[in-house]
Amino acid sequence: MKFLSVIFFFLSFGIFAQKKTASSDELTIKLIQNLVRVQNNNRSLVTDHNYSYYEKTIVSAEPDSISAVVDTIYKNKKKKKFSIDSSSYKFKRLIAKQHLYQLEKVADVSIKNKQKREEILSIKMAGLKQPIYELMGQEFMPTNFNADVLKFLTFNIKNPLSVNGSSKYNFYLDSKYQSANSELVKLNFNSTSLFRKNKVTGFYIVNKHTFAIQKAVFIIKGIINLQTETYFERCKNAKKEYPVSQNLLVTKGNHKHNIDILGASIRFDDAQKASNQKYDYTQDLYLKITRKFLNYNFEKISKKQPYQIQIDKNALNNQALFLTFFEKDSIDSRSGNTYKSLDSLVTTERIEKKIYFGKKIINGQIPFGFIDLQARHLFKYNNQEGFRVGLGFATNDRFSNWFKLFGYGAYGTKDGVFKSQIGSGFRISKKTDTWVSGSFTDDITEFADLTLLADNKKFKLYDPRPFNISTFYSHQTYSLNFESKIIPQVEAILNVAKSRINPLFDYIFQPNGQSVELYNVTLASLSLEWSPYSIFLQSPQNILEVEKNYPKFLIELTQALPNVLESNLNFTKIDTRIQFEKKYLSGHKTTLLWQSGISFGQTPLSHLYSVAPNNLDKNNLLKRITFASKTSFETMFFNEFYSDRYTFLQLKHQFHKIVISKSIKPIFILASKAAFGNLTHPEYHSGITFKTMEKGFFESGLEIQNIFKGFGISSYYRYGPYQLTRWEDNLAIKISFTLNLGL
Repeated sequence: MKFLSVIFFFLSFGIFAQKKTASSDELTIKLIQNLVRVQNNNRSLVTDHNYSYYEKTIVSAEPDSISAVVDTIYKNKKKKKFSIDSSSYKFKRLIAKQHLYQLEKVADVSIKNKQKREEILSIKMAGLKQPIYELMGQEFMPTNFNADVLKFLTFNIKNPLSVNGSSKYNFYLDSKYQSANSELVKLNFNSTSLFRKNKVTGFYIVNKHTFAIQKAVFIIKGIINLQTETYFERCKNAKKEYPVSQNLLVTKGNHKHNIDILGASIRFDDAQKASNQKYDYTQDLYLKITRKFLNYNFEKISKKQPYQIQIDKNALNNQALFLTFFEKDSIDSRSGNTYKSLDSLVTTERIEKKIYFGKKIINGQIPFGFIDLQARHLFKYNNQEGFRVGLGFATNDRFSNWFKLFGYGAYGTKDGVFKSQIGSGFRISKKTDTWVSGSFTDDITEFADLTLLADNKKFKLYDPRPFNISTFYSHQTYSLNFESKIIPQVEAILNVAKSRINPLFDYIFQPNGQSVELYNVTLASLSLEWSPYSIFLQSPQNILEVEKNYPKFLIELTQALPNVLESNLNFTKIDTRIQFEKKYLSGHKTTLLWQSGISFGQTPLSHLYSVAPNNLDKNNLLKRITFASKTSFETMFFNEFYSDRYTFLQLKHQFHKIVISKSIKPIFILASKAAFGNLTHPEYHSGITFKTMEKGFFESGLEIQNIFKGFGISSYYRYGPYQLTRWEDNLAIKISFTLNLGL
């Protein structure tokens, strides 16, 4: 294998040199070949080491770039009505005294067996007593420049000096570059792709004899303008160069829509001015991040911590670290005033409470003191209940960090039945965020629902599929739940539940000649969701997934326990899911979802698989128009197929947003879906007519999201073995809605 890799390495150089000969001189080609070789070798030279760094993030503007003129804005020129706009003048006065936002931190980093672990020792965030810990885990500049892919802010780009990435760029030596050190040369590069909205350019300062990189500059211009500078030095006892300082500058680009950075904290809005518009300060705004690296150590590395990022429990009190090690970097002429001014502003405007409220709303919670109301329970609609109105609650950390109460109540206007849940939980460990909870639920559930245990924790503003479902069962369920992140990067849920189930339509389960209309079932379920490439942060309060990366893997094992708590069924289920998402520099995104399940034993239809149909069985196309769902089959009729084993694949490609006006910004998505299924004993299930899908069910379509105020439209077409006779019966048109919280 090693020999083959060497052959591939030199072949790639041959192809690359051949490509560049026409436009580059021999010296440039040789230099690039050696640089790629050295950087490739440096990958294997990654030795265990640790270091400290100081980082400062500010959002500000240059006072000299802002006009202090007081403008006259005409509201009606004919009637000579006007007003005075002093916003430019006021903003200039403000920015001359302070920054708009400021964050500083000191951290220790250890690299052991190529695994990076970071401990944040000290934090200063202007204006907030309780920092937004999610921001602490964001990595806006790479520190490893030998990787195939380099990430700057939210952009992933190919490394120009990697074997695979070198062909994506044009290189040339800068003949005008002069340095006191005659051994240094400047190598410019720019990306070759014609279809990228964001052009990547930059340069390296390189020693032409040792091929050591002294400086690297990357510039991305497009949706936003981004420039980074990284300086390198060879540390004592090191075999290669390491970063000693970094700078990142982000300014407004050529976009016509919002770009959000640092969550909802920084926003570059459309800066086009109209005659009746006040001064738009965002055109002068910039985000700047500076880093300084110290104390590289290549001797014994002993740091152990389960998650990639950990915040010291005393980080808010370790302010002396800034003064001791980084005094010159942590204070400038406006920084001191920033802390004082923003502290006062937060107190006056209750900004901290607004941030707390916003974080709750994102997760579907409406905070009222020590209780959070659950938005998912406020309003629903389905064929069984009609309009379902309710109220859900859960106590929050203001009530207790170690104990919680939760529950809901709901009423269906059609069936006239009250549903409810009540439960409580105890936190066993903050370190692993482990909870044990118990509950009693009296409610209804869709037959053959594909929802897994991990999905119950995710917030949905609305679920359109139950609007037209008519196959439900009522259940009274006692549940014991254990949730933990004791295994790093794994969300583990263990659930034991005893349910009494009553189908709400004429369904009879007939295993082995027996007829069962009401049945008791006791289930033990274990769900493991593994996110190997996500970045997790362990804060003093909980564990946060600060950067979602893919693929994600999930497996759920369910075993019915016969003769336990009156259970009279015996079956086993295995469910698996893989999620993949890839974002491109162009703004495009590709997502892949694969899900499958299999059931063994005497499994009632309530616990089998319907593969998420979302289409009404009506002859008229217009009468079938309903809301689209995220992962359902839009052309498959409700109750058309059931399976005890299935596999489902969904592929979507999302194009970048097209800005037509301030309110109309459509997003086009191409999608294809396929599913295969089988049912071993269809004779076990009577009272309902259905088919199986051994030959495969297929549909493809076009989604146009966010046409206006979050609303969109999608169209899917059914084809393949289960295609219907009439053309229009294979077509589904759906309305979609995308919630935009401005994040």
